Amino acid sequence: MGLTLFIVCLWVALVLGQLPPEIEKCEAGDSICVAETITRILRLFPKGLSSIGLEALESISFEDVVVSQIEPGDPATLDLRFHNLTVRGFADATVAEAKGFDAELPRVLELSGWIPLLKLDGFYEMHGSLLTMPIQGKGHALVEIKECRFRCKLRALEQLRGDGGRYAEIAKVKCLLDVQGIHLNFENLFDNPELSHAMNDVANAKWLEIWHTLRKGITSAVDRLVESILNKVTSKLSYDDFYRV
Repeated sequence: MGLTLFIVCLWVALVLGQLPPEIEKCEAGDSICVAETITRILRLFPKGLSSIGLEALESISFEDVVVSQIEPGDPATLDLRFHNLTVRGFADATVAEAKGFDAELPRVLELSGWIPLLKLDGFYEMHGSLLTMPIQGKGHALVEIKECRFRCKLRALEQLRGDGGRYAEIAKVKCLLDVQGIHLNFENLFDNPELSHAMNDVANAKWLEIWHTLRKGITSAVDRLVESILNKVTSKLSYDDFYRV
């Protein structure tokens, strides 16, 4: 009977979604506690936590990510897309500030903090011009973003469900990113190893200009990533269960 009761309780926890006992619940409106709790979850569960819908953050994969695209009337001069992309580093994020986490919904929530090193790794294809120079290639690429500081605003809507719980739907995410450095390694540029190496050296020497070129697309990918991660959690963990009663 004891084992049966344990299995039932475990099943209920997995279905309804509950924070594990080692995670402190916060008072609604306690922004310091919320920031610390989110950071603690990231540190304790880099491989994810299925009971609250959190997927592994140490390695996240995407398909068909457009970083930059040439369109009529657009100042962009570079087409760059990743056919597949793996993002690493989110598990090491620190949330320094949380705003808007009050009891009532809908709300605008805000999270800010930093990620020491964000790595984007995948198979790329690009053509156009970069740093006023013509460029083309396809193959493996690694982009390392150092000391990435973020400020993300989230629009949270209220969903009332049959279980009586209030759930938050993250309807929109918009992040601002500021970085302290970028290191690029795009293999197979111009189908020439020597030219590829030389072009990567030039790009890394002028990383700030490269960042201004790629910022919009990388930020858009981060918006998409944050929205996907949070919606999976908020669809399983009710808004009220995040707070101390």
